[in-house]
Amino acid sequence: MKKFLMSLAIASVFVSFAFAEAQTRTKNEKKWTSMSYVNVPIVKILEAKDGYVVIYQKNKTGVGNVVIPKKWIKGSEKEPRKLKLRNIQGVNGAYMTVIKDDNKFKRVVLSIPMDKSKRIWGVVDSGKQLEGTDKDALEELEL
Repeated sequence: MKKFLMSLAIASVFVSFAFAEAQTRTKNEKKWTSMSYVNVPIVKILEAKDGYVVIYQKNKTGVGNVVIPKKWIKGSEKEPRKLKLRNIQGVNGAYMTVIKDDNKFKRVVLSIPMDKSKRIWGVVDSGKQLEGTDKDALEELEL
């Protein structure tokens, strides 16, 4: 009888460990997210009346550019803001972070020095009209 009770107690311990592991596994699965981001170094930012032209470094060689409308800085209750400017100081290089949710554009963060006298800043020709300042999402970056 003692052997039977002892084996029953040991079996119940193993069964409880098995259920405990299954429960922690389902709790950890909820921590995954569908959001992703990519950081790219910024070479130059050209400011215009309606937007910014960001010239960024591609992965291997060369540069790419993208137009970001200034109207994205302001948000509303229906439409959260899509552009955030973050001030960096010191020796850190400027970079752009593109955040996506389910592979759809959500927000872009420009981590740049706000002092417009820095070399990274420039101005678009006054007579030039920027194309793409009325768009609602950032196109896919060529890396």
